[in-house]
Amino acid sequence: MSALAGVKVLDLSRVLAGPSCGQLFADMGAEVIKVEDRGGDENRNWLPVVDGRGANYMSVNRGKRGITLNLKSPQGQELLAALVRRSDVLIENFPPETARRLGLDWPTLQAINENLVHVSITGYGSRGPLKDRPGYDNMLQAFSGMMAMTGEPDRGPARLGPSVIDLGTGALAFAAACAALLARNEGRAKGQHVECSLLQTALSQLGYHFTALTMAGVVPARTGSAVWHIVPYQCFQTADGWILAGATNDAAWQRMAAALEAPDLAANPAYATNLGRSQARLELVALLEPCFRTRPTAEWVARFDAAKVPCSPVQDVEEALAHPQVQALGMVQEVPDGRGGTLRLCNVPIEMSATPPTPGGRPPDLGEHTEDVLREVLGLDPAAISALRQAQAI
Repeated sequence: MSALAGVKVLDLSRVLAGPSCGQLFADMGAEVIKVEDRGGDENRNWLPVVDGRGANYMSVNRGKRGITLNLKSPQGQELLAALVRRSDVLIENFPPETARRLGLDWPTLQAINENLVHVSITGYGSRGPLKDRPGYDNMLQAFSGMMAMTGEPDRGPARLGPSVIDLGTGALAFAAACAALLARNEGRAKGQHVECSLLQTALSQLGYHFTALTMAGVVPARTGSAVWHIVPYQCFQTADGWILAGATNDAAWQRMAAALEAPDLAANPAYATNLGRSQARLELVALLEPCFRTRPTAEWVARFDAAKVPCSPVQDVEEALAHPQVQALGMVQEVPDGRGGTLRLCNVPIEMSATPPTPGGRPPDLGEHTEDVLREVLGLDPAAISALRQAQAI
């Protein structure tokens, strides 16, 4: 039995944050219906697109059934209300004013189903001067301070490679929705409105950078691969590539220097403490760089692992997915693509001993299950479905 078997989720969200929340529900056994307008989720067309399927869309919509619905039509609003009445959770990520116009605001939804858990995901939150401004991951990396601290010191700001704010918001929304379901099921509440925003997620992800500012006034600067408060702890070029290695404490520094066969560095009192190494960052890194270039990455990894020095080879995504450790975790999931081939998707990143998650089938093509859902879930007959098509409600 899956942890969320029997839970019914209506996912009206687009792009990444909301859909990733819906995908976690599907992975945990919930029945998830993905609702798109007739033009489809915009990330269906973001590159790369293979055989008409966008990789971005395919990354966050596994295990769902997909329908199209025109919420600007009276018939579409009637279908939405019917689906809301039988749902436990509704996920949407429209700006607050847009949600209100589409009948997806909490007062409207609560009047239809008082036991509903309504998950709203916005860019900047539901209050304040930017509350109706759309937000994307890259925008919030810039707004939150993340981008200003990312990149090389002598270059401009850089974005983080993955969409960590989007996916982090999806995970927080999923956790909050599950907490709301628990409260409802144990009688502490009926339905409720759950709000998450990319901005709040981004600020929470600043972690120690947040408190470094509020406690000590430190505004983090760009330090490339380095961590500004631990030295050395960054990437170094090797004879054949790159390695990340570092001394996360003073004892690790001594072990690192020994593995580098640099006794003079280990004995230098100026480098004995992290404070001293931080004050001499540029000088020390300049001394370390020639050492790293004398051996290939694999040899440095073996030496540092033996010395219990934190390190990692710098791999691209292809190398990471091919690594035996990733293979052992089964993180590459193969599913039928519905066209005689297979898709390789990222598996569920959670393991549970009693109610393990089970990744569902491939993400749906646009409107693939519209007729099935209207027939099986809402009990509509073929004539009624045909009339809805003619009215452009679906």
